[in-house]
Amino acid sequence: MAGIGVIINVNAAGNRRRPRRAHRFRDIVGAEGFVEATRDLRELEAALKDFKQREIDILAVCGGDGSFFHAVSRTIEIWGADSMPLLLPLRAGTINNLSRSIGARRKRAESMLAHVVKDYRYGRTHEITERELICVNGEYYGYIIGAALVTNFLKLYYSGRKPGPLSAFGLLVMLFFSNLFGTSLIKAVVPTVAADIVCDGERVPFRGFTLILASSVAYIGLGVKPFYLSGRKRGYFHLLAGCSRPGRLLARLWRFFRGFPSGLPSMYDNMAQHVSIEFEQAQAFTINGEIMDAVKRLELEPGPRVSFISG
Repeated sequence: MAGIGVIINVNAAGNRRRPRRAHRFRDIVGAEGFVEATRDLRELEAALKDFKQREIDILAVCGGDGSFFHAVSRTIEIWGADSMPLLLPLRAGTINNLSRSIGARRKRAESMLAHVVKDYRYGRTHEITERELICVNGEYYGYIIGAALVTNFLKLYYSGRKPGPLSAFGLLVMLFFSNLFGTSLIKAVVPTVAADIVCDGERVPFRGFTLILASSVAYIGLGVKPFYLSGRKRGYFHLLAGCSRPGRLLARLWRFFRGFPSGLPSMYDNMAQHVSIEFEQAQAFTINGEIMDAVKRLELEPGPRVSFISG
């Protein structure tokens, strides 16, 4: 057995609060693996190449969903889609939706890693959950891709003093009252973005969009489960794209929490294999909560199916 490779994103919120986490991880892993603390994408790539040479069996990433997006995208590039190690997400970021979506049994990063190391040491079978990724512009791989409302919400969320579930819920309350009293906040967060979207050869019948989201996992955060079609059919992901007004979206929020269709006639809601989005003006977008530079075009298609350790 080659061992477990652990990446710690030192910039992740949970890791900044725990500067000795790398030392604790090395004590937990012991002779069964290797721990690398990375500060940027260059150090991440160097660590992954080292793990590839060591032929690790499990890649653990301690950070948020954005950290996992960068790590997995480069792992696919270095290993190849057909020879990926098992993936272990360890919660430490501002957004940790992946752990919820794969049904991770333990919340604390140390306890989850210790459990997996113990199973690995004694040759026990890991509890595995498979998920398909979405390939973005032939270069990036993630499981939630979004533009318009979601990107602006995240920018506001990250600008807060202490991002977290309570902060996100507080923003939703602020948006509700902004919409109720017609203040500028709701207009800034929920703009109408001009775009042409083609889903599997069919043009989405709108020209302006307030919401564009594609996902291969069920949850988006705060327990909200809008992607009830994700995982229904292999090789497909769930696309939500529409021009609903903010008030209508907020009024249907309870349906998203329950995992029900929105029921909005102004919302395209379907499974997809290939989605082409052409923006009238370049737009920032998000992959797994990471805000990416503005682009004029997004091409989404199924990525590889990868295996996560969930317990």
